[in-house]
Amino acid sequence: MSLQRNRGMAHLLIISLLTSTIVSCAGVQAPKPKVILPATAYPNSASTSGVSIAAIPFDPERDVYANPNDPRPRRPDFNWFKAGVCPTRLIFNNNSGKAIIVDPTQITCIDSAGVGYQPYDAREAGDAVVASEAFKSYVRGAIAGAILGAAIGAGLGAAVGAAAGGRGWAGRGAAIGAAAGGTEGLVLGSVANRQAMETRVRTILMSNKLPNKVLSNEMTHDGLIYFPAVDIKTVKVLLPGVGGQDAIKVEIPVIMPPQERLAREEEKLKETTDPQ
Repeated sequence: MSLQRNRGMAHLLIISLLTSTIVSCAGVQAPKPKVILPATAYPNSASTSGVSIAAIPFDPERDVYANPNDPRPRRPDFNWFKAGVCPTRLIFNNNSGKAIIVDPTQITCIDSAGVGYQPYDAREAGDAVVASEAFKSYVRGAIAGAILGAAIGAGLGAAVGAAAGGRGWAGRGAAIGAAAGGTEGLVLGSVANRQAMETRVRTILMSNKLPNKVLSNEMTHDGLIYFPAVDIKTVKVLLPGVGGQDAIKVEIPVIMPPQERLAREEEKLKETTDPQ
């Protein structure tokens, strides 16, 4: 019994040392500048009655917070779309001359078959992600990987995993930090702690959601809406006017980024890292 206890303590000590090494190797990371561009600078944008809105859906090739003109943006480490959710960043510029209300419950999307969808709230989106096979695969991959730690970062950059098989930041011995959304990263001592990983995912989704807000003239606003993982063709936003003024309706045509190539790459990675 004593021998078993000693082995368990030794195992925990090894995990702790590895985790400390990952953090200490990287040191403090300088924050990335937050790019501020008008909504019309983005490909998927529209303007109605002085209100401009951009819709940036999840892209497996670039962070939704990246400058749209950056030819080599950072790629997300986790495929949210494959996990059943399409986080979509909305950017608002109000130059209508009146105050308007941004209410996430008044935002919908239309898919290629003409079916309309309301977004998930942050809790529902978290439930969808942690129940998905994509999330389970990342947990398994991290356990099978050489690094005994799982990285969960912020926003849509280093979202979940990337420790599997020495892939991504954790495999390079770098600290896992926030690159978007202002949320700090976390290195877990044990990838078996699935509950902590789930909590981190839910925290990310909650902290980056689009909040309700009254936008006075010339104000801007942005945040994430969590649509189901569908082929979005249009995002519809209804903006009630303050004090009973007429609402403004903005319809944003959307060209979805390709989702399949990264999914195929992840399947190949899974084949090489899953335990037999």
